[in-house]
Amino acid sequence: MSLKKTVTILAAAGALAAISVPAMALENEFHGSYAFSTTFSNFQAGTAGNFSPANRAEKLKMNNYFEQRARLQYIAKASDDLKLVTHFEFDNRFGAGRSATAGDLDTDFTNFELKHMYLDFNLGKNFNSKVGLQAYNDTIKGLFISADLPAIMTTTKMGAYTLGVGFSRFDDDAAASLDGSTRLGDKNKDLFIMDNTFAFSKDTKVALSYYFLADYAAGNTGGVASAQNGLDLANADNAILLHTFGLSGESKVGPLTLSGFVAAQAGHQKNGAAVGSSKQFHGYAANVAAKAAVGPGTARAAFLFTSGNNSNSASHYKGWVTSSVNTYNEGNMQIMVRDQNNSPSTTDTYLRRNVTNIALLSMGYDANLTDKIFANGNVGFGWTPASGEVAKNSSDFMGTELNLAAGYKVSPNLTLKTTAAYMILGGLYDKADVTGTKDPENPYSMRLHAQFKF
Repeated sequence: MSLKKTVTILAAAGALAAISVPAMALENEFHGSYAFSTTFSNFQAGTAGNFSPANRAEKLKMNNYFEQRARLQYIAKASDDLKLVTHFEFDNRFGAGRSATAGDLDTDFTNFELKHMYLDFNLGKNFNSKVGLQAYNDTIKGLFISADLPAIMTTTKMGAYTLGVGFSRFDDDAAASLDGSTRLGDKNKDLFIMDNTFAFSKDTKVALSYYFLADYAAGNTGGVASAQNGLDLANADNAILLHTFGLSGESKVGPLTLSGFVAAQAGHQKNGAAVGSSKQFHGYAANVAAKAAVGPGTARAAFLFTSGNNSNSASHYKGWVTSSVNTYNEGNMQIMVRDQNNSPSTTDTYLRRNVTNIALLSMGYDANLTDKIFANGNVGFGWTPASGEVAKNSSDFMGTELNLAAGYKVSPNLTLKTTAAYMILGGLYDKADVTGTKDPENPYSMRLHAQFKF
């Protein structure tokens, strides 16, 4: 080997070593997922929000569309006590997408979202902090908030007791500051979080939580659309100050797992009822659930209650108020209430996407037929604690949802699945279509899915 070649090889090796030192100081983790689905439905239309059968007519034409979602996660791990977590998301519907032409011909369009970006670090053995855009689920099964948040979250572990304390500002109304009448950090939506969890054993735990929402943001209604409940802010100074208390627990007794919670809300809104008259908030929510191994799978049953506003006084609001993004996964519903497991990508429409004003009794069974084939079936019965949402109705019964899902695990990374759901509307929607003379059409949804994870 010539001297020139030797020098060249040594120089290349030195350069490679030099640029590799920073990378070698980190552990680089890459994870991700891809989900494809095609939908056939008379109410799903590629949009997100609450669906009202009362706004529909008979003989609705079926929607059919294709959509996909990819998520890529990169974690830069400096040590067991320090890492940076980033999570990116790409969505589109064939021919359109969340951005105007994200999935049209030639597919040249920027369709990119930052889902998570936070620093995760430990101070000592018992204290952890996460700072940045991150996921948070409350201890009452997501009924108040289950969302991605810009937040500062801390967790302190002291034996069987765990204290979680956090702060999130998820609305800072900069537009209101342009006229000079306010400042950044003034017209906000601030959430303060405290979760106290105690594990009596590996099978039994309880949690006592407190959430304080200070809502000063202009045009904001504390997470419940004003069209739903009549809430309104005359200006941003008419703040909603809302306290939410939750007590939850879970215990495993042999093959049976029991869980549940009770939650109550109190608060007020200045000038919420009228100028010079505040509105008081008194919302309630509760849940009990059980599941047990039966045969080749798991049998489930659950009951959920979230109050509706049945108050005759403008000074009192008795409905369950949410952060505006919440969920209820335990019923495994596909039409009635939002379930994150049944929200494949940009489509996220339910009778109760914002889960409030509903009593839901659900039963289901998850079967592992083989190591590759699985199936589940569910039935749900829904009522409205406050039925004022429909002018003409013969009862508070929303209806009965029947749904099925079946899947095949092609490999540890790839799953193919099909889902179908049909809801038989109840007396709440009697003669409540757009004409006010006929019953709305029963909603249905069918989907085919492909899911890849790594």
